[in-house]
Amino acid sequence: MRTRRIASTLASLALLGGATVATAAPAHAAACGYFVSYGNSYYNHCTHDGSIIDIHIDVVLGWDKNRCVSPGVTYLGPATKIRNAWYTGKLC
Repeated sequence: MRTRRIASTLASLALLGGATVATAAPAHAAACGYFVSYGNSYYNHCTHDGSIIDIHIDVVLGWDKNRCVSPGVTYLGPATKIRNAWYTGKLC
């Protein structure tokens, strides 16, 4: 009986440890679209179809620009220079 309780406790601790690791993942791992992490701007194109999309980048004190991004996270620049970014509805 004691062995079963110890095994159950160890299994619970292993699950708890796994949950802790999962919550420690970077914010950009789950965020879709524009986000800021550690003072840097990123755009995460969440898709499973491999599409390349056109995003509009809102530049602080400069000309806004459009950029094509592939699936996954794309670095846009320092957050002090990029205010926002969004999908334009167009493919590249």
